[in-house]
Amino acid sequence: MSKKLVVALDTISQKKNITLSDIVNDLGKDSVTILCLIVIFPFLQPIPIPGISSVLGMIVIMQGIGLIKNGKPFLTKRLLKVNIEENNWNIIYKAGMRFNNFTDKLSSLKHPWANSRISQISAGISIILSAAFLSLPLPIPFSNFIPALSILFVCLGLLEEDLLLLVIGHLIMIALGVVIAYSYKIVVEQAHHGIDYLLNFLVNN
Repeated sequence: MSKKLVVALDTISQKKNITLSDIVNDLGKDSVTILCLIVIFPFLQPIPIPGISSVLGMIVIMQGIGLIKNGKPFLTKRLLKVNIEENNWNIIYKAGMRFNNFTDKLSSLKHPWANSRISQISAGISIILSAAFLSLPLPIPFSNFIPALSILFVCLGLLEEDLLLLVIGHLIMIALGVVIAYSYKIVVEQAHHGIDYLLNFLVNN
């Protein structure tokens, strides 16, 4: 469905050393959504890269803030220099292509409103909430996969100006809210750790 995503992945794959700065600089106005997609792709395949949900979740949260603030990427100088190793990029690339083929089977409902300022702000809110859930080390099945799926649809919806994908992404985020309500005690305990981690992460980066 997303030719922009395929072109972006292929373009980035040609680089010998891939950094977040390269992604932001090369992709222009689409860099926020594509950066979010690249970051969550490891959670959309059977064996996610271990021990990275908190860090990657924080990066996605920052992009959600960027969408709400001015529609531009939001990264610290230190994060811009983060290098993506070749093995990890191969995992990201394969997951991205597989899920792009999946969304290609969905009906398209294109409309300019899907990438309006209001849509960007609402998408930013959904991305932040989903990424916050993704970053928590919860002992719940699919606790990474489901929020990543929400972010996938929301970002593809913005990228392709597709209302259907945006609605699907928002609905998945709402479903996450229901899960959070039923897992309140566990979420609150982990949220305290997550907030401490976020504060330390922002201070140190």
